[in-house]
Amino acid sequence: MRLFCLIFLMWQTAAAAQNYPLYDSIAVNDYADLLPPQDEADLTQRLLALKAETGVEMTLLTLGAQAAFAPEQSLEEFVTGVFDTWGIGDPELNDGVLVLVLRTDRAMRIELGAGYGRDWDLAAQRVVDQRFLPFFREDKYAEGIAEGMDAVIEDIVLPFKGGKASPVRAINGQEFLAILGGVIAGSIAILVVIVRVFKTMVRRFRKCPQCGQGGLNKTRIVTSSASTVADGRGINRFHCNFCDYSADRAFTISKVQTSSNGSSGSGFSGGRSGGGGASGRW
Repeated sequence: MRLFCLIFLMWQTAAAAQNYPLYDSIAVNDYADLLPPQDEADLTQRLLALKAETGVEMTLLTLGAQAAFAPEQSLEEFVTGVFDTWGIGDPELNDGVLVLVLRTDRAMRIELGAGYGRDWDLAAQRVVDQRFLPFFREDKYAEGIAEGMDAVIEDIVLPFKGGKASPVRAINGQEFLAILGGVIAGSIAILVVIVRVFKTMVRRFRKCPQCGQGGLNKTRIVTSSASTVADGRGINRFHCNFCDYSADRAFTISKVQTSSNGSSGSGFSGGRSGGGGASGRW
């Protein structure tokens, strides 16, 4: 059935003189059948919850090969074209994210909205190299997608929405000379940098409100899925490994709407990409 849907979407695309697939969902379009049904449902709820809580539109697209759509384009051109054609993300903030996985081509890309800026490209490359590709090289696609999508949310989307700088960024020539001068002058400057980095890493861990220890665990539990007629419900469960603190905080998942093109969800909002992101092959 999914193969039939993909063929139909390709036919629609050709009829409309476009080189890009159409989307059936604003969350997951697994046309390559890389995810078991339950994994796809879980990821869909995760991405819909992300949009409800932060406003960020993040979506997964899996295909067999790019050649069926735009063989003349590079991978980066193709993904940027899909991103802009779908209109992923807020049109003012341009904070959308598209993750594309091409199973037959053994290639993937994280495409970021124009609002992220190029500093986030290195963070995206780290997620590709360390969280997606190790699983994909062993043909463990479901595991790699679950691990990688969580990493995109935790390491890129949430820090960006929180106003933080990219944890990995490029160093220009002036910065390099400044660092070199600090090394020559002495080890004090290096120590300052190390302390700052360490403090930044420590702040990423949640602190327990009862004992003050870092590393407060958070588990997201969906108690009822959203539907077209009702909101979904869920619980963020917090637990401390150092004391007996535990707490549940309820959250709401906005109900699923049907757009005019028949896709699941309210439809993308009209954002664009600036061409930033990261690619990988295995």
